[in-house]
Amino acid sequence: MIPKSFLCLLLGSFAILPGHTAEVSNDLDWPAQTRETRPWTRWWWLGSAVDRPNLTRQLALFREAGIGGVEICPLYGAKGYENRYLDFLSPGWMEMLDHTTAEANRLDLGVDLTTGTGWPFGGPWVRKEDSSAKVILKKMDASALDGLKEPAKKGTLQCLIAVSEKGESLDLTAKWKDGRLDWTVPQGTWTLYSVWQQSGIQQVKRPAPGGEGNVLDPFSMKALDRYLGKFDEAFSNYKGAPPRSHFHDSFEYFGATWTNDLFAEFQARRGYDLRSKLPALFGEGDPDTMARVKGDYRSTIAELHLAYIQRWTAWAHAHDSLTRDQAHGSPGNLVDLYAAADIPETEIFGSLDEKLWPMLQFASSAAHLKGSRLSSSESFTWLGEHFQTTLAEAKPAADILFLSGVNHVFFHGIPYSPAEAPWPGWQFYAAVNFGPQGGLWRDLPAFNGYLTRCQSILQSGAPDNDVLLYFPMDDLFHQADDLLIPFTVHNAEAVMAKHSFYQTAHALTEHGYTYDHVSDAFLKQASASSNGVSIGKTNYRAIIVPRCRVIPHATMEKFAALARDGAKVLFLDATPEDVPGLNDLEKRRAALRTVVRENKDRLSIGSDAVAMLEKAGVPRETATDQGLRFIRRTHVRGRHYFFVNRGKEAVNGWVPITVPAKSAVILDPMQADRTGLARIQTDNQGAKIFLQLEPGESCIVRTFTTDTVAGRAWDYDEPAGGAKTVDGTWQVRFIDGGPELPGPFQTKQLLSWTVSGDVEARRFAGTALYSTEVQIPEGANEWILDLGRVCESARVRVNGKDAGVAWSAPFRVHLGTLLHPGNNTLEVEVANLAANRIADLDRRKVDWKYFHEINFVGKDYKPFDASKWPERDSGLLGPVKLVPVKKREP
Repeated sequence: MIPKSFLCLLLGSFAILPGHTAEVSNDLDWPAQTRETRPWTRWWWLGSAVDRPNLTRQLALFREAGIGGVEICPLYGAKGYENRYLDFLSPGWMEMLDHTTAEANRLDLGVDLTTGTGWPFGGPWVRKEDSSAKVILKKMDASALDGLKEPAKKGTLQCLIAVSEKGESLDLTAKWKDGRLDWTVPQGTWTLYSVWQQSGIQQVKRPAPGGEGNVLDPFSMKALDRYLGKFDEAFSNYKGAPPRSHFHDSFEYFGATWTNDLFAEFQARRGYDLRSKLPALFGEGDPDTMARVKGDYRSTIAELHLAYIQRWTAWAHAHDSLTRDQAHGSPGNLVDLYAAADIPETEIFGSLDEKLWPMLQFASSAAHLKGSRLSSSESFTWLGEHFQTTLAEAKPAADILFLSGVNHVFFHGIPYSPAEAPWPGWQFYAAVNFGPQGGLWRDLPAFNGYLTRCQSILQSGAPDNDVLLYFPMDDLFHQADDLLIPFTVHNAEAVMAKHSFYQTAHALTEHGYTYDHVSDAFLKQASASSNGVSIGKTNYRAIIVPRCRVIPHATMEKFAALARDGAKVLFLDATPEDVPGLNDLEKRRAALRTVVRENKDRLSIGSDAVAMLEKAGVPRETATDQGLRFIRRTHVRGRHYFFVNRGKEAVNGWVPITVPAKSAVILDPMQADRTGLARIQTDNQGAKIFLQLEPGESCIVRTFTTDTVAGRAWDYDEPAGGAKTVDGTWQVRFIDGGPELPGPFQTKQLLSWTVSGDVEARRFAGTALYSTEVQIPEGANEWILDLGRVCESARVRVNGKDAGVAWSAPFRVHLGTLLHPGNNTLEVEVANLAANRIADLDRRKVDWKYFHEINFVGKDYKPFDASKWPERDSGLLGPVKLVPVKKREP
């Protein structure tokens, strides 16, 4: 039975329910904001040195800034504060968790919790036999038995096989006793193949006090059960609300390649004894046999880790919580692994290259296929160097996540820091710090508003992707290289970039097709329908099978069955010619040949995925030809499009869409009140929407299939004359920040305040108020303020009235009619980053980096030192212009 406290938590947020549709009171409005439409943050509890007043204070700051929830991640602490440390899961620690969930619920915030400290799972209660393990494969001539001493020092013997030059095989495992092999080598040449298990190969990374110890075996449900028993014990007397969800970080069980029951599990799952094929596992013999044995080994490991994640999710459900999992990095089928959690989570680590998109879309694909409303992301990790990353740089990263199907952003992140800690407070070693002392806080609410409005749309309705793209895991597993193939987000180039799967994914995106990856397991649920192919309540127009040599015969039979029922199943280049694995090989090969032969006329084959889709009647969104990228979702009366101009040129014209639409609304996620009816042209092929998007800008288009909606028209920017440069005298006054407020100054030439002549301005981090008078002529009554270059974000007031916040390119604010003919007062509050102040601390050798373990490093993971940083431009640099506009006629 779910406790009342947990129901309150869920009802106060958006409960994670499939098919949830956010209602709007007006066709031109945004959906209601909730704790889950707002961005969340990872919240590092350094040393778990937390207390009630500071927890409450920081949670209140989060809520005020527009953050919707936290994920608690305990880790190493700050030096000098050791007397405040709380051991993880101790009674005192559980009291702080109770206080946190109660205060969060009061403030309408959610709380998630890592199932451990640092990462990955592990701790002092993990016994060596339950710890992560690697396999040591040792091959040697039988005449050199001393060679067994080396692996024996590191591990425990799992198997020892002697093979003669004639192919004779002897199992000598039982003859290894007390570090000696009781065996006389027969005549002839014999080779020994030994398999050793080395356990306890990794310690928890960045552990909190009470969390230090062995990393858990990620392939053992028995070990997981014993590990979770510690949490059962800690929570047995806990009276607070349970976490909304438990969290598992990306697969960083480094070197884990074995588990206690591997041989037994392999035989049960693959149908033969791996010990009988050791030379192939060692990479010897017939290349095809070697690839099949290694593929079977990889499949076994993949299934064991999937069972591990499924068991963890079942445990969380039994404790009235959900799960969030970062499956990337795992040596298994990412679609299935992400789907094993309630909220699949991807991540961006530095790079914003579009080559990452297919990897990012594994998480959202899993959410779409299983009917989960949320797909989350660890966001902005190492997007830039500490104290040098801007909100303007965070926007394109957020947009990439949204375009890939993410709709539940987590900042990475914000460290807990007590009020009394001197500036810049407690810091985590990995950027970007989105907290009060990270340099982005003043105008973070504006960024959060953008994220919230986007997510309110992207969490509503249902996904509306065109294509299922088959993920041929077995084909990848048949690569005869390293033992395991980890599918990480950021080294996809090394594993998948040359495969047809990855190349096809990019081609689909570039040519305006949206897709979800699909696994063999999810294909079992697929059915053909009048709309194409359905998995659960999600429909697709076609399935694309990238070029792959091997495929399970059961999957090929499913493709054939779908094709017989009318689905469009499109094979690139050729149908697969072989099956994976070694057991019952000829029987399965024959089954594959039969299904291909009997369904030859139903299976479409071609060399160009885009051409095949067009021939199959699946239209593409040609908006991509104009540099636009998009994602599309349904709502009860039409579609939602999220468009981003990722091109280098402005879009100012008609943008075709493939869905029928009688009317449409444009919503600007940068400004909540800027919505209106779009100009639209309709025909039998779909519709065209008139859009104006500068490079980097984004918008929401809400279409209505059969309804003609009423309301105000969208304000298209039609120039009403030349731009007016604001070239008067600016009064500049510093209003907030430190270490000291520089003196005021005035200027006609807008330059960085670091060159104002005031030594304090050179090291200042904070906000300055720029004000000037502007004369407006009679005539044009609507204006756009173009601030030019802003370092780094700006709040605008006109005649004492708030006009908006400019925090991202093109740094423009729609002023409407706030300006009037005659004299007007223009005020711009500009906040810079913390970089100059940090550089000053390092030049003066102030000790602000006082953290245990890794302490504080830069993006290159070397000790952080900002003392040689050049002074970073700060303030309003302009040129500032006023652009008169008029409403474009419908």
